[in-house]
Amino acid sequence: MRRVPRWGEQEIEVLRAEWNTDKPAREIAERIGRPLKAIYLKAHKLGLPRKDDPNKIKLSHSDQWWLRQNYPHMRTELCALKLGISMRSCVRLARELGVSKTAQFMKETQAFSARKARESHLAHGTYPPKGIINENLAKGEAYRFKPGHTSTRKNKELCKSKQE
Repeated sequence: MRRVPRWGEQEIEVLRAEWNTDKPAREIAERIGRPLKAIYLKAHKLGLPRKDDPNKIKLSHSDQWWLRQNYPHMRTELCALKLGISMRSCVRLARELGVSKTAQFMKETQAFSARKARESHLAHGTYPPKGIINENLAKGEAYRFKPGHTSTRKNKELCKSKQE
């Protein structure tokens, strides 16, 4: 195992001085001669504020304004497509801006999804008419787990206790 030398006072001073500048942590790590992870860990131990991740997606002010105006009543996929980011990033950025979907939009979206699901079930014959009981849904002793038919330990224990 490779032994890592202790942090010197000069290294700590350089880290403190350069941390609050616009320099990325990678440049600070190269200057000090330490791995990037070591820089982040030492900064945390020293109580320095978190530095923005350079790989994190940031929006311009005009894109932030657009997201605030359109996200509440527009599908997330369309917002992400317009901004050129992933859907997950779009949701994350909207949360950071304190924006959420409106109740009316959610109600309309759920109604649309339910209507499309019903149409699909009717078209493919997977929507049972009301009043018909499917034998797979029947309740009763005949359909319960039997000894030897279980795979989980809890069910095996239940079956053993019923046999005794």
